[in-house]
Parts: sequence; structure tokens; C-alpha cells
Amino acid sequence: MARKKKPVLRLTLFFIAVVIASGSILAYLSINNISNLKELTEKRIQEEQKNLALTLSDHFEEEITDLAEKFSDYWDRHNIGLSNGMMLMDTFVLIEQVFLLDDYGKFIWPWFIDGFENRNIRKSPARFHTNFDQGERAEFIEKDLSKANSKYLSALRASTNNLDSVQSLNALARLSVKKEDGKQAFIYYSSIISEFPGICDSHGFPYVYYAIPQLIKISNQANWNRILQEIWGCLISIDTGKIPLNLTTRDILEQISHWIETEPTPHEKSPELAQIIERIGNRLSFIARNRDVIRAYLQDGNRDELSLINDSYHALNGNSQDRDELILIKLDGDSASGFSIAFQKLWSRILEQELNEDAEFEYEFKPQKEVNGMNNSVSPLTTSSEISPYFPGYQVLIELKNERLIDEFVKRRSWIYGIALTLLLGGMVLGILLILRDISREEHLSRLRADFISNVTHELKTPLTSIQLFAESIVLNRIKTAAHRKEYLQIILKETESLKRMINNILDFSRQEKGKQQYNFEEVNVTLLLNEAILDLEYWLVEKKFILVKEIEEHVTTMADRGAIKQVIINLLNNAIKFSMNRKEITVRLKKENEMVMIQVADKGIGIPEDQREMIFQPFYRVGQKKAEDISGTGLGLSVVKEIVKAHQGTIQVDSQLDKGSTFTILLKSTQENSA
Repeated sequence: MARKKKPVLRLTLFFIAVVIASGSILAYLSINNISNLKELTEKRIQEEQKNLALTLSDHFEEEITDLAEKFSDYWDRHNIGLSNGMMLMDTFVLIEQVFLLDDYGKFIWPWFIDGFENRNIRKSPARFHTNFDQGERAEFIEKDLSKANSKYLSALRASTNNLDSVQSLNALARLSVKKEDGKQAFIYYSSIISEFPGICDSHGFPYVYYAIPQLIKISNQANWNRILQEIWGCLISIDTGKIPLNLTTRDILEQISHWIETEPTPHEKSPELAQIIERIGNRLSFIARNRDVIRAYLQDGNRDELSLINDSYHALNGNSQDRDELILIKLDGDSASGFSIAFQKLWSRILEQELNEDAEFEYEFKPQKEVNGMNNSVSPLTTSSEISPYFPGYQVLIELKNERLIDEFVKRRSWIYGIALTLLLGGMVLGILLILRDISREEHLSRLRADFISNVTHELKTPLTSIQLFAESIVLNRIKTAAHRKEYLQIILKETESLKRMINNILDFSRQEKGKQQYNFEEVNVTLLLNEAILDLEYWLVEKKFILVKEIEEHVTTMADRGAIKQVIINLLNNAIKFSMNRKEITVRLKKENEMVMIQVADKGIGIPEDQREMIFQPFYRVGQKKAEDISGTGLGLSVVKEIVKAHQGTIQVDSQLDKGSTFTILLKSTQENSA
């Protein structure tokens, strides 16, 4: 046996060593990972921020490219011209300003006059010039307003083109204001606004711009609404491009705004007027910022260094210091067209997209402008990157919405790793303990099997020796009387039955271990069965001088395997006989209790220690008492009893006290209960 244990022990120790080594490596890696978790988390955050910065830049480029493609297609399909610039801006909400220029770099949309333009110059008749010059002399030198009025009317009658007519009307309106004839002045200025909205003087100044301040000047409570209607019409014409813009348009707008604001009772059209004024002001601002940049582009023959978008549009940065405007422009024959994109509008559109969708953490995106060519300082968990090459003045700051999330994340992961490590170590320890327990159990079972073989050998040898001895005596005619011969034959028969019971126990245990034990259930009269079992052991009860007390009810029945239940009773009685030494008294009880059949075998033998009462039903187990050392047995009897009772859906209980005996109680379902 010693030689067989060594390989098993060495293999077990090797396995335990491998488990401990593997667990130690995993524990070291886990502890190291926990200690570096914050640093690793910060690196992962920085990596995510860099990826988000690239994603943001890609979104900017995609939006700009997509807008250029759609704008070009819309422009070509709808044949966009002077009056449709507003429609484009309403269609494409990202567009800040649409523009169209001629080959001289002059703005067609928005219509802007920068200095003298000869488009309104017409040849005037001499009579017009004579009358108009005499009118001006009378007005400004002679101070004769009546004569001046007469001459201007003559000039109006002599005019043959719009420029002469509007020039005469403007002079007449001016005289009416001087004469404080507001009613007549209103009539003249209304004619200028309605009939000659786009006519300019030799300096590129629309005559409407002369009318607006004068109308504001003559306004009063009586004519305020009528003058408002005229100014409203002027603003609509300016907004739709019928009246050109120039360097003085902003002053006109400011005068109108101030006039509206000073009115005690706000007019219902005041909000809409304010929107139109703001829209016109934005166009003026766009032209003021970018006309030099656009004209320089048109005059520059080498445009290869400029970014080309959608194979059509060149990208220009606005001439503002903030560089918060992108201009896309393309040449189309003798004209140039394009549009501008404001950074803030595009930024708001990008932020509407789910940039954080695939990120592990939640971030905030903040635009930041470079200051004197230097980036503002940022924290270690904030990434600063150029938003887009189209907006070189802007950086994006990507930072965590809540930096405390890192500590919470690290703490949470540390707990997870800590619990996992604890479970790992606990599992290792438990595994080693289970291995050692299994080894101990296996060694114990090996000893029990060895003891079983020894006991079986002894158990078989003893009755076989008796059978051989008495059989030889009979064969050799050593028996002198018939009474002795019968006695010897009875002994041989009883020893044979003892051998049979022992072999049955071994066979039943083997079948139970393999799961092949089968039972034939039928209605059994337990009263008769119990008496038969007692009768089978009567020889030994008498031989060993036992007192048997029977408390057996009549006609007690149950559904059971007759042979199996009889084997249970015989095994219990046999144990009672073997383990009773000084007080040889056995009590057998059978009765029906609460739809249950109770079979009870009680002895007054050596008893069972309390800590071994559950183990006596284990295979090969024998009570570890000094008094039981010389008692023969296989250690299978009670194991077979328990399995049979369990197969009958019954229970077995044991109550025992040392040196006072043991009581085994079996409960089975009665016939009525089984039938139910």
C-alpha cells in the first residue's frame, strides 16, 4: 500500500503547486492592475478624447462638403439670381450669407454700390438743366423758395428720364420741408419711394436715402402710421435688393431704429421691422469684412494653394480677426458666387449629433480661440485640438463632464478586482481543501475497502468452517444419535442462511451503487413479514439467549417489495444481536400511526456515539468503539437498509445512548396512503 500512495501523493502535490503558482501570478497581476488603474483610466480617457477630436474634425469637413454639394445643385436647378438670395438662406440654415459678384468684383447680391456708378446716367434736355440750375440758384443763393419751387416744377415737366424726374421730385420735397409743408413733402417723397426706388445720384446714393430721414423729420402723431408704411416699403425693397446698399445704409438703419424706439406706443410691425433691419445690417457687415478678401481672390491668378471643396468651391477665411467665418466661392464665367458659413452655426449643428454615443465616458466640447498664437493651458484630462483646417483660429477643448467620475470609476473597478481576487484566492483555498478532503476521503475509503475485504473474508470463513466441520462429522458418521444429527443439520442450515444474508447485502449494495437495483412493489402484510423475519433468526436468538419482546399490531399492510423489507428487518435484528453483549433484550414494534406504518427495533446493547450516528449509514463504516472491535461484520448492512427505505419513500431514524442501547425506527406509507 505504501508504494501505491507515493505516485498519487506526488501528483497531488504537483497539482497543488501549479494551482498556487497560477493563483499567485493572477493575484500579482490583479494587485498591480488595481494600483495602476487610475493611470490606465486617464490614458484611456486621453485616447478617447483624441478619437473624439478626430471625429469632430471629420464631422466639420463632412458638413461643409455636403453643404457645398447641395448648394451648388440647388443653385443650378433653380437658376438663382438677384432676387433669390434670401430664399437660399431660408433653405440652408447653416448659410450665413449668399453672394453674387460680377467680373469687376462688384456685389450684385447683396446689391452694394461702392462709389460712383454710371448705370443711371442719361442724356438730359437743355431745358431741364436750365430750369433745374435756376431752381437751385433761387433755393440756395437767392433764398427765394417760391421761385425755386416754380423752376423745379418746370424741370420736372421737362424731364425725359427717371434720373431727371427723381432729381426734380427730391428738390421739390426738400423745398416743402423747408416751407414746413409736411403734407406736400410726404406726397413727393412717397412718389420717389414708390416710383424710383433704385435710382441713385452721381455719388451712388439712392434718392430713397434722401427721403427716409426727411420723412422721419416731418413725422408727427397724425401722419406717423402713413410714414411708417412708406419706411416699411423702403426696408422691404432694401431687403429684397430693389434698393442698393452703400456706405451710408447703416446710418439710415440706425435713424429708423431710433425713430421706432422713441414712439410711445410700439407698433405691431415693430418686431418684424427690427428683424429686417438686423438682416440688412448683417449683409453690410459681411460686405465690410470680406469684400477685400473676395476681390483679392478674383484678382489673383494663382489659386492652387487654396483648399478646393467638392471640386468647385475654394475655401477662404474671412478677413475678421476672429476668423469665425468660412467663405466658399467659385468662378462661373464672368461672375463669382458663393456663400459664407458662421462658425457658431456649424458648431451648434455638430453638437446636435451624438458624439458621445460610443464613448465610455461623457465629455463636454468647448470651442476656444487661440490667443496671440498660443493655446490656453489645459488640465491633464483635457484635450485641445484644432477643430478644422477651415477654421484655423479655433481649438476644441474636450474634457470630462465630471472629473470625479474617474475616482468613482477607479473605486468601482478596484472593488470589482478586489472581490474577484478574493473569490479567486478563496476558490484556490477551497479547491485545495476539497482536494485534500477528497484525498483524505479516498484514503479513508481505501482503508474501509481493505477492512471490508478482511471482514468479508472473516465473515465467510467462520460459517464455512462451521458448515465444513458439521458436514464432515455427518459424512464420517461421527454422529451417534438422530437428535445430534438433526442438530448438526440445523446448524449447517442456519450458517447457510447467514451466508446467504451476507451475500445478499453485498449484491444489493453493488446494484445500488450501479443504480440497477429493482423493486417489485405489492401490497405486503407487514405483520406476517415481521414474524417471518423473527422466525428466521429464532435459532440465533435462542442460541445466544436473547429475550425478545414483540409489540406487533395485526393486519398492518403497506405497498413494498416483500424481500427488500424483510432484508431490512433481518439486518436490524442481526445488528441488535451482534451489538448486545451484557443485556440481551430486543424489542420489536409494529403499529400504524397517522396513515404511516412504524417498524421499530430496539436493543440494550453498546449504543452509538452521538458524533457517529449519521456516519453509520455510510458504506463500509463501522462504529469506532473499543467494545465493537471484535464484532464481525461487513459494514454494509445499515447502508443497504437506508437505500431500501429511501427507495420506498420512507424514513429511518436512530436514537441511541452509549451503554444503554439503540432504537431504529422506520416509517413507511400505509396501504391507504400509497393508494391515495
